Amino acid sequence: MPTRPTAHRRTPTGTQLGGGLLALLLALSLAAQAQVRTPSNGGGGNMPSGMGSMGGMSGGSAGGPAGLLSRQDSTGAYTDTSAAKGLVYRKEVPDSVLKQKVFSFNLRTATVWIDTVGNPSLDPTGAQFNDAIDALNGNYFIGKGSLGHQHTGLFPTPADGLSQRLQPDAFAAYAVTPGNLEYFQTLTPFSKLSYGGSLDKDHSLSLLHTQNIRPGWNAAFAYRLLNPEGAYTSSGAVNHHLYATTNYFSADSRLQASGYIVRQALNIDENGGLLYDSIFTLRLQSNTAGIPVVMSNAGTRHRDLMAGARASYSLERQSEWLVPRDSLATIILADSTVRIDTIQLVDTVPLRRPRTLNAGVIGIEAAAERRKRVFVDSTLWREQTLTLFWTNDAYADHRWRNPLKVTAGLRPHMATAVIDADTMRLASWLDPFARVNATLWRATVTFDAEARGNFAGSTDSRMAAALAMPIDSAGLSSATLSLVAQSKMPDARTLHDAAGALSPIASRQASLRLVVRDMLDLTLRATNQSHNTWHDTMLAVHQGSSPYWLLQAAVTARLHLGLLHLDMQQLLQHCTDPEQEPLPLWMSKNSLYADFSLFADKLRLHVGADLRYHTPYHAPLYHPQTGLFLRQDEISVGGYLWADAFVNIQVKRASIYVKAGHVNALWETPATYFLLPHYPGQGFGLMWGLTWCFFD
Repeated sequence: MPTRPTAHRRTPTGTQLGGGLLALLLALSLAAQAQVRTPSNGGGGNMPSGMGSMGGMSGGSAGGPAGLLSRQDSTGAYTDTSAAKGLVYRKEVPDSVLKQKVFSFNLRTATVWIDTVGNPSLDPTGAQFNDAIDALNGNYFIGKGSLGHQHTGLFPTPADGLSQRLQPDAFAAYAVTPGNLEYFQTLTPFSKLSYGGSLDKDHSLSLLHTQNIRPGWNAAFAYRLLNPEGAYTSSGAVNHHLYATTNYFSADSRLQASGYIVRQALNIDENGGLLYDSIFTLRLQSNTAGIPVVMSNAGTRHRDLMAGARASYSLERQSEWLVPRDSLATIILADSTVRIDTIQLVDTVPLRRPRTLNAGVIGIEAAAERRKRVFVDSTLWREQTLTLFWTNDAYADHRWRNPLKVTAGLRPHMATAVIDADTMRLASWLDPFARVNATLWRATVTFDAEARGNFAGSTDSRMAAALAMPIDSAGLSSATLSLVAQSKMPDARTLHDAAGALSPIASRQASLRLVVRDMLDLTLRATNQSHNTWHDTMLAVHQGSSPYWLLQAAVTARLHLGLLHLDMQQLLQHCTDPEQEPLPLWMSKNSLYADFSLFADKLRLHVGADLRYHTPYHAPLYHPQTGLFLRQDEISVGGYLWADAFVNIQVKRASIYVKAGHVNALWETPATYFLLPHYPGQGFGLMWGLTWCFFD
């Protein structure tokens, strides 16, 4: 234990003060050197969703408090105990308030990495809550919850994974799912309150609270409300989202466990679109609430309940990390008081080198999901999944990465689909999966293989290989080459409506991604796809008879010159068979803003505008009774500019925004901006919002 001589009072002279400060700096420097960590660039990777967390946590920080289990000794310096406990944090957001207090993470495939700090931040798009349109990602309706349905993605990604579902999820862009849940570890209780509103009486409310019950054991609760008024008859929504999560790590991280429960109640009015588009385009009627719509009393109710738990245990005993090395006497000067303390220095070199071949980590995960949608018809989806897995990535030591990581498992899986209240499809499968990750020099080679049963009685399959190579010494820039081959049957709804045999949708894809620090992200992708499947306007199912190519180039750039910033996303894409995959040729999303501070950096502002555009194309027609998007070739949508002006303000832990949405609608005559056939976009509107964090 550190020895503490009796302190005595005296007034230090200048020489004594300088010598004391020099000794203090030397001591802190030596202590920091003893705590230096080499951050790992590794991660769990992206395996099929539903896999459990394995192994310990990884990462680290170079000096200073190490995170969750750090403690202050009598000198005020931090002694790093997190390594001994197996909880080390890999990356920190440099925020002077929240740094090393609140950590959030997602449960990934292999080791759980804590690498994101939740903090109030400015959104340079000015759209934290009420984003009227997101043209690049196709989430036209989701931003405000209007109609509660998303547009089909304008940047399709075939061969992006296998899943069993009733039909494409209409709420994937904003609903809570097991895949987008956040888990936390905190040094202090943390709460976040967010509210958004508009002149159109739209409301968005979000509440989050999380705290550690004990070191390594955290609980979090969250609630969200989306309540848009809707511009036209029968087009509002009242959506409630509620969830709770908990996660636990033993002292050495050998045992990890987590659980969640999600409850969502969604009540949505859907009108099927305008009955006469000319009333809107020619502005023949000023009262939007009185414009005739296809259905004036349509409505949908969704009731979703999801729950799951997972646990993993490392069969390998972790090395003892802290090895006593030396001690150093220091002089502390504070308030005219001199105090002499002893700092115990430690080595963090493990006692023995971990083994590539080891007993590894075993784990289990159980999940259950029930989704019910009620309208003219009634659709119900029930799913139960049990995942058993093993990996040899057993060590929490972030300074040593296993050059050959192997993950394998089985997923017993059962699903029930009820369509039109009278047709039931019940099936069960035993789905295997495997992943191999090999590090060769600085390059990493990954191979994935997965199989899943489907409602047609056959098996879907997916194989993927990737080669990732850093192109700078810091690992901030990289190039990745990916190859994917996938065969998958259409969703249960499509199989039901086809009432006959359908062929699997086959995708063969090659992509190259280049990342240059945080400035440039470029993806080139070529996909050869066959047997694509869709519904026409009569709800009949069609399947393409010949293969086609989908060529895509997407670039994200973040540029700045002094106070001026330009964040942009550009997408070029071409389909050799537009009948099977109608898409806009070019899409553009740009945010130009000034980022500056006032009042001695106490107040930070973003002032700027968003500009969005995509070329015209035959957008699919939305069918509210079934929640399907139907292929049509009569009405073209797009070819207009969408502009928003915004101001974002950040004061300490609070972030505020005000946005004038679709400002160019003020002078457009006539208005011709449609999001989908018969669904006009929102006109000019004023929106605002506030996010406030509490963690004292």
